Amino acid sequence: ILDVPGHGKVVVDIGYSGTFYAFLSAEKLGLDVCSSKIKDLVEAATAVTKAVKSQFKVHHTDSEDLAFIYGTILTDGNDAFSEEATSNICVFADAQVDRCPTGSGVIGRVALQYHKLIQLNQTRTFRNSSTGSLFTGKVVK
Repeated sequence: ILDVPGHGKVVVDIGYSGTFYAFLSAEKLGLDVCSSKIKDLVEAATAVTKAVKSQFKVHHTDSEDLAFIYGTILTDGNDAFSEEATSNICVFADAQVDRCPTGSGVIGRVALQYHKLIQLNQTRTFRNSSTGSLFTGKVVK
């Protein structure tokens, strides 16, 4: 649970997929990842990233140089298995927005979904909420 200025207390997942991201549904911040203004999503995601960095310490087993939060991925909250695409937007580095669902972000979302809601070999489709581009992913072992 993090205290995010302007948004209150929220629960985020932290996932590693080549880099660390914070993941949460935009709805928890009073936004909709598909219909809210990009500016509002970027500001909220940036606030989450800053809150995680100041309130949570990540550790990397091989290199402390990799032990930092790279950004926040806001989702539509549709994490249970479905044939339908689930949408997200990745805000990383200095408030940059990825044009795709984000390869490392998709890996992180699939890993988190596998941990909670989906099974091996269940393919998920991920859509970038601002551009509509699609990636697919699944856990194979």
